[in-house]
Amino acid sequence: MKKQLLTIAVLSAMLFAACGENNKKTENNTQTTEETGKSGAASGDAEQAGNFLTNRDALKKAEAELKDMPKFKGKDVKVFQNIHFYEDGRIQLAVQDPEKPENIDDYLFQGGKWQEPQAVQISGDGDMSANVFALSTLKFETVADIYKQLEAQSKEVEGAKIDGHIYYNLNVMHQKGQWMTGVQGTRGQYSGYFNADGSLIEFKKN
Repeated sequence: MKKQLLTIAVLSAMLFAACGENNKKTENNTQTTEETGKSGAASGDAEQAGNFLTNRDALKKAEAELKDMPKFKGKDVKVFQNIHFYEDGRIQLAVQDPEKPENIDDYLFQGGKWQEPQAVQISGDGDMSANVFALSTLKFETVADIYKQLEAQSKEVEGAKIDGHIYYNLNVMHQKGQWMTGVQGTRGQYSGYFNADGSLIEFKKN
């Protein structure tokens, strides 16, 4: 079985995604979601009041609505490589079509609802099954638990500002996934790594 990474590109003039082993960038108009995640919500782009990353009910609702889509209802949803959550209310992930496993579509949750999926183009000779993971292994509400832990860890960080971006990434080569995020401090940057259930693996200064 080949476990090399496959790469993905959204076939849309408004949205482009490039997946790597440790990151995935999504460009909407002229701004990447990675940039938005680091700086917080883009100007005029906040979709919900408060910080979405701490809103357990909203996270659970978004997950339920995704799984309840006609294409996915009652099926084992498979995510391609990673899934991203942003404090301004966005969720972005690429999902394998359960009827046509060779097809991947990009899904964006924005403004409190899921947008129309965007077809994506896959390249590379890696095995598709090694590049996807079951959504059932995660819970969206875990994001709120991780944020709470970051708040606790940040108490010892001078000038701490928690990143507005938490994501889960599958390490294709090792077939192991983990949550990742960070904290910006006055005297350095810190990274937090968490297991699928949200339990802390490591919080360290970069």
